[in-house]
Amino acid sequence: MKPTTFLLRALLLSGLTVSSYGCKDFVNLTPQDIIPVSGFYKTEADIQAALTGAYGSMRSVYNGYFQFTELPSDNTRTINSSEVGYGQFDKLNWLINNTAIASGWNQHYTVIAGTNVTLGHADDVSYALPTTKAQIVGQAKFLRALMYFNLVRFFGDVPLVLTELKSQAEALDLVRTPAADVYAQIERDLTDAEAALPLSYNAANVGRATSGAAKALLGKVYLQEKKWALAEAKLAEVVALTQYQLLPDVNNVFGVGKDNNAEIIFACQYFSSGNGEGNSFAYNFAPVNANVTTVAGGSTNLGTKDLNDAFEAGDQRKAAFLTAFGTGNATDYYAKKFVYNVLSPNEGDNDWPIIRLADVVLMYAEALNNNGKTALAIPQLNRVRTRAGLAAKPLTLTTADTQLAIEQERRVELCFEGHRWHDLIRWGKATSTMQAFKTKYTTLDPANGNLAPSVTKELFPIPQVEVLLNSKLTQNPGY
Repeated sequence: MKPTTFLLRALLLSGLTVSSYGCKDFVNLTPQDIIPVSGFYKTEADIQAALTGAYGSMRSVYNGYFQFTELPSDNTRTINSSEVGYGQFDKLNWLINNTAIASGWNQHYTVIAGTNVTLGHADDVSYALPTTKAQIVGQAKFLRALMYFNLVRFFGDVPLVLTELKSQAEALDLVRTPAADVYAQIERDLTDAEAALPLSYNAANVGRATSGAAKALLGKVYLQEKKWALAEAKLAEVVALTQYQLLPDVNNVFGVGKDNNAEIIFACQYFSSGNGEGNSFAYNFAPVNANVTTVAGGSTNLGTKDLNDAFEAGDQRKAAFLTAFGTGNATDYYAKKFVYNVLSPNEGDNDWPIIRLADVVLMYAEALNNNGKTALAIPQLNRVRTRAGLAAKPLTLTTADTQLAIEQERRVELCFEGHRWHDLIRWGKATSTMQAFKTKYTTLDPANGNLAPSVTKELFPIPQVEVLLNSKLTQNPGY
């Protein structure tokens, strides 16, 4: 028998595992044992447990999300001297055997497997309330769409698995589905989720996917596909919802105890319980020897001087989101958004904001501007600028200048949150931006001379182990 691939293990094992997901209070946070799927799904609680397992599996995805979305960009860097692991993400010279890329692939498919198990058995039980089944199915489809949206941006064509896999032979028969078809399925899942999910939940269930989250993610998907008209329409629906607000003070958006506030549309929930349900942000995002948290920082995902310099004078976000440590050329910049005092490396309690209203407002402005509605786009842009204490942009800006202003605002507003790399790709500026960054900073930081930007790096390689064990999985160009 052939060895089991990462993908097979994810698709099979996560279907057999009931894990935990802490939207702080809405589930029992005690990890459960591995249980055979056959005959297990007999009650509503069993289906809820499968869905909870899918939510819980997201924690691993977003603990390492910055590697795929921030480190390759001009926003962040690692001072890890090794060119393996994090250093490869930082220098855009990742290899096909990079274990972090393989882990990311595996972690995403683990969540997908959990959603497929939930969807495959949702009809097997009866429900106390008629709306419960629809909400469970809607949440599972939302999570599946979110994972595939990440995967298709990371890898392009990927295996599109929509049912529970029950054998190794099934997994070894998978092929890469064209990205256009993956996007089409993402759109279908989010459309279904939007129709099935409520606008909000009671306090015990805060953190679950809502119809607003489905709308926002669908608008983001349309935007990445450059379906400007569809993006404008869908994002307009989110902007119009009254339960989401730009908080007046940027200092209140992030921090322990500030999670699930009115600006957060959907977040990956973390819980400091001593059971491995917390995050590792403080370790990865804090500088070594900075003494900003009980846990020693790893300097894995530090801000760059270029990011620091991107903030305009008087921008209140600079002090709220970014902190400098050190002096002169030895200065490091770290994400104040995510670095808080924790007692052990994986016990961070703060959540990862996957979508928040400021992101949606700026996406809406971008869609409007690309639809020839610049005069309507600028007021949306100014909502974010004025909240940060900056002067509003004039309504006389050209379409091109408005686009540049949106790009600037997205960079500083959303820094460290995992948007920069794919924003640059959408704007067709990833390679040119990183080449300019290399030229500008190689003297200041000689390690930038190893930076290897190219259009092929806009997709990560399919993990080598997957290609070796399943010859039907082709490799991306350039690897």
